Amino acid sequence: MAGKSKKRRRILGRFIYTMLLLAFMAVLTYGAYTWLTRVYDYAEQYELSRPQKAVDAYLETLNRDKWNDGLERAISQMPHETQSDEEIKAFVQSKLTDNITAVRKSGATDSGTLAYSLRCGNREIGSMTITEDQNYRGKVNLNDMPWPLVSRFLPGILEWGLKPWVVSGDSFDFTNLYNSMEITVPSTYSVYLNGTLLGEEYIMADGIHYDVYEDYYYDLPNLPTKVTYRFDNVIGNVDVEIRDEDGNVVTIDPSKGDVQFIKPVDEETQQRLMALMEPFTEKYLVFRSGATDSGLALANLKPYIIPGSDIDKRAQNALDGLSWAHTNSFKLTDYKFNGVLPLMNGCYVCNVTATTDTYTYGKGEVTDIMELNVIVYDDGYTTLAFQVN
Repeated sequence: MAGKSKKRRRILGRFIYTMLLLAFMAVLTYGAYTWLTRVYDYAEQYELSRPQKAVDAYLETLNRDKWNDGLERAISQMPHETQSDEEIKAFVQSKLTDNITAVRKSGATDSGTLAYSLRCGNREIGSMTITEDQNYRGKVNLNDMPWPLVSRFLPGILEWGLKPWVVSGDSFDFTNLYNSMEITVPSTYSVYLNGTLLGEEYIMADGIHYDVYEDYYYDLPNLPTKVTYRFDNVIGNVDVEIRDEDGNVVTIDPSKGDVQFIKPVDEETQQRLMALMEPFTEKYLVFRSGATDSGLALANLKPYIIPGSDIDKRAQNALDGLSWAHTNSFKLTDYKFNGVLPLMNGCYVCNVTATTDTYTYGKGEVTDIMELNVIVYDDGYTTLAFQVN
């Protein structure tokens, strides 16, 4: 009996030992699993807390779409009166062909905030900031084991932040895409950009003389003038349309000068001017030559000039001097009507070329080729000259 009892005790002892060993191994396994799980959670949360992860996620979306809320905000704040948001968006996106990168900005930043420069190619296009998410609650509690032991034997290693970073703001600057549009047109013309009429606020200069009228503004200050429009908010290509005072679309040819802005003289008026100019030119040059009686020559000229005009006054003042002229004979050998320039209020400048032969005592026969610019008044009934330049 004693032998059997002793055997049972040995078996029971072995069982209890085995169970205790199994329980110890289970506790050890559970502890190891728990610690390893916490280490894995820490590693996972540590990876999420790296700033570059937020930056990379932001850039991935931006490079894929070439668009985000920051870009939309920037474009909506850019003056572009003559272009739609969609047109500006398409133009900006066409410029973002290179990969957009982020470069960490140096210098002090607020605690928990990092700033980056956004670049496309070699050009800075904006900036972004990322901030630690203070409301984030992760799975890692540094008061749980094994972190107290880690802190004890490796002090400082757990002081790294475990909060993820989020984009807290971005901004873009595309002012370098702006171009200026400047154009000079007659003051009666209108300028449209993409169908939008430019108002007077875009006129930077006015009262600009026509080149063909430069010699006449002193006597006729109300002659037409030009204005210069300047528009500084042009982004990309803009359709410029110019219309005259009648609403007709006009194309300006820089090689033609300001004469292209002047409406040509109608055929009927031009015929009246031509009919006046040939006899006027001959009578005027005969008078000026002094080859005949000055009083008679002036009387022959008067039917072609306005009484009291500049020509009339100058002729009256020249009478005495012409009586001393030594010209013996005068002949108009060639005459050419070159053209007419309309001024205003029925006034026109007629340009003619005359070739004359004169015989003067002491000089003999002289041939002269001269060009005259004669200002003529024509109202459809009366056509008379009043000034010669």
